[in-house]
Amino acid sequence: MGERFPNVDWHCDRCNAYLNGQSGFDDHKYIWKCTECGHKNSISASNVYESEEDYRNK
Repeated sequence: MGERFPNVDWHCDRCNAYLNGQSGFDDHKYIWKCTECGHKNSISASNVYESEEDYRNK
């Protein structure tokens, strides 16, 4: 099974760690607990932004 969100880089909403590179990361899961800070991040289409600026202005 391929990625649910191909070409999307996921970052932790709390510490900004790169989630895609974390061991076991799977974008088919709807919640991913950051291995750096423990924050539970939502992995869904509503959390895909065109840019960091778009994210910051949400």
